[in-house]
Amino acid sequence: MNKLFEIIYWVKIFLSPFIIFLFIALAIYFSNEELLWISVLISIIGIILGIVYAERIRRKHGTTHYMGKIYNTDDIYDYDEIVDGQRK
Repeated sequence: MNKLFEIIYWVKIFLSPFIIFLFIALAIYFSNEELLWISVLISIIGIILGIVYAERIRRKHGTTHYMGKIYNTDDIYDYDEIVDGQRK
């Protein structure tokens, strides 16, 4: 089960740079359809950077540990904590 979460989080980490480069490639393509080769090249660069980024994080921190840091939020125990702004 842990391996499944590792794979899911790896894909999420991979998608962050890939989607940015994909939007840039699509913007270039829709502005001028003759620049298809540049759009494909930028998409490939996004794929390569996404893989490198996800692998670096997997090797250095572990994907579940890294995503756990990102998703970590302070818990709210009761309504008084919200009003007072302090933890008991």
